[in-house]
Amino acid sequence: MKRPAGILALGLAVICAPACGRKGPLQRPVSPRPQAVEKLVAHQRGGSVVLEWTNPARAIDGRPLRALRAAEVWVLDLGPAGARGPLKPRDFETRARLGRRIPARELRPVSRRASGSAADAIVVYPVSGDGFHPGTQAFSVRVLDDKGRPSEFSAPVPVDLKACPRAPEIQGAEVFADRIEVRWSPPEANIDGSAPAGVAGYAVFRSVDGGAPERLTPSPVAGPVFADRQFAFGASYAYTVRAEAAGGDSGLESDDSAAVRVAPRDTFPPAPPSGIVVLAGPDVTSLSWAPGREDDLAGYRVWRREAGGPGFLLLTPGPLLPGNAFTDTTAEKGKTYVYAVSASDRTGNESSRTESAPVALKGKDG
Repeated sequence: MKRPAGILALGLAVICAPACGRKGPLQRPVSPRPQAVEKLVAHQRGGSVVLEWTNPARAIDGRPLRALRAAEVWVLDLGPAGARGPLKPRDFETRARLGRRIPARELRPVSRRASGSAADAIVVYPVSGDGFHPGTQAFSVRVLDDKGRPSEFSAPVPVDLKACPRAPEIQGAEVFADRIEVRWSPPEANIDGSAPAGVAGYAVFRSVDGGAPERLTPSPVAGPVFADRQFAFGASYAYTVRAEAAGGDSGLESDDSAAVRVAPRDTFPPAPPSGIVVLAGPDVTSLSWAPGREDDLAGYRVWRREAGGPGFLLLTPGPLLPGNAFTDTTAEKGKTYVYAVSASDRTGNESSRTESAPVALKGKDG
């Protein structure tokens, strides 16, 4: 029995359809967009809002992200009354404006010491470009992957913007043997132009050899001077100062002052030796003095001259004496001498000489 030709043709078409319709190898499904930014925190500093967050490492299906192209900071103005009710990411899709797009090269991990957090990115977003306006603004961040696909908006964070002092003005930094003194002028007004500036105290920050700034003042100082005693000669420092707002706004600070940079060099000699005692014995004299207290003290030199003579003779031309005592075996009997001692540090700075009282050397027969 013969099958109808039409049925045979239909069967061949069904069999061949999958093979004939496929062009090339199977394509991997398009990767979904990135997961949302996490741990967004925001706070005002002067005329800006500082935002910190953790970038996502995976797409929403769990696959690792190859790279990020950029991050976007979105802003929602909530007016002078502040936010009413909880904010949702959907509010940003319909009402917010794009405040800033940050390229991926600026999203590298930051020093944990800079903020005390584990943030991947820290962005300073100005809010007073056209003059400061108190009120509440909410912030959200989303990232774009290497294909430009955006993540969901992060959980919004509202910030109450308040007038705070303008930044102090650093007058300079002076190096002393035991400290670096940083001096500044207090701000005269607040960022909204009102005066006088409401200042509760100052915070001082220092970076070492170009590193991240660290706060030197656990609590605000009265100012306008701060003595940094934990420093090292030969390093390079940059200091900045912020003014903390008065009126119960604890933690609200001004912008950073312009930095002052200083590279201290040790040009400070040790203190001259004190308490010199000279004892004349048979054929020799013995000297002792109070030991120096400098941390970088390297040793001493001893000098001698005849009483009434023209100048001192160095008795220790070799290495510095490590201790605070010396015995002179070259003194001549029957002569009267004056001794002197100087101190030197490891940098080669030498103190002035401290002279003894005249002492007469007697022989064994008196």
